[in-house]
Amino acid sequence: MTLNPTLKERIEAEINALEQRIKRLNINEEQFSDWFDSQLFSQDATTPADYISELRQHLRSLTNPTTTARSQWLSERVAHQLSALHQAVRWHEQRL
Repeated sequence: MTLNPTLKERIEAEINALEQRIKRLNINEEQFSDWFDSQLFSQDATTPADYISELRQHLRSLTNPTTTARSQWLSERVAHQLSALHQAVRWHEQRL
């Protein structure tokens, strides 16, 4: 099972837009600490750049042929991570 190229491009654009919003808002590690459930991102992800990097890695993994169960898990992971990052960035934008 592979990821539709058009969908992949849309998700990449969304990730890039999130990354730019984070940079524009100058969000740092302390502002994102304890925002996310420990199972949502790896323990190595501690900065906004780490979260974006992990999200991109999961998206890349979706483009490689894999089992249906793995594809489903990765798809859900990407969706949950995107949603959580959007929510965190929106919260920071509203504080301005």
